[in-house]
Parts: sequence; C-alpha cells; structure tokens
Amino acid sequence: HPGVHPQVIKPGGISHAKRCGSKMEKVPEVDIESDGVFKYILVELTDKKSGKVKTIVRGYEWAEYHADILDRIAPRVSELGLEYKCVGGGRIRHQKSKSIHVYGYSVDFGQADHKMTIDILKRNFTDYESENITFSNSGY
Repeated sequence: HPGVHPQVIKPGGISHAKRCGSKMEKVPEVDIESDGVFKYILVELTDKKSGKVKTIVRGYEWAEYHADILDRIAPRVSELGLEYKCVGGGRIRHQKSKSIHVYGYSVDFGQADHKMTIDILKRNFTDYESENITFSNSGY
C-alpha cells in the first residue's frame, strides 16, 4: 500500500520510556472501602528495572483473611512487571463523618506500620482533618 508506513517504536525510544516510567503511577497508592470496618494490608511494590519502591494500602470488607487481599492484587501488579511484598496488615474503621482509624494486626503478615499507613492515608484523603486519621497499635 503506497503511503502507508507502519509505525516502528524502538526499544529505548520515547514511547517505550514513558511506558516503563509509568508502571508505578498505574497503581493507586490507596484503595479502601469508603465506609465500615475491614481488614487492610500494606504492600511494598518494587520496579526491578528502575529500583523505585512504592508502598500501597488496600482494604476491603469482602476479605475474610488478609491474604485474600494480597491474592486479589498480586496478578495485577505482576502484570505490570512489579514485584510485591506484604509488609503487614491490620484493620481500618472508616466513617462517612470523614474519620479513619487504623489498628490491629494480621495473623498472616503481622502488624503493619500503622504510622506509615496513616501518613499514606493523609496524603490521599486531603479533605479529612489530619487529626481525624489516627492509629493504635493495640486491638485485633
């Protein structure tokens, strides 16, 4: 076909670089229920090529066990070529009155660094008063 030229994207080209650089950006830092009490995990993602590390928070009411959450997200982050490691868990009480309380631990993964968790939550729930995002290292 005259005038039709297939587009060739060379590895290392701009398009390729953009794709590689945005792997981490494709994964939201936080995905939790908007209301209720539920299990959560803290997961560390690593991009082996760039060495970048990102910690994400995931919490869902449907999860009977903390491991259920990891089982759900593992294939998605693996598809992006990211390595993952659960660094702990606990529970979150999220109220529509714009308050979040993080506490407890995971039998499977141990207690997450709840201080790190609330720092991540504060960055993502900027319309909540900072003092309404709290944690306690006690409780199950």
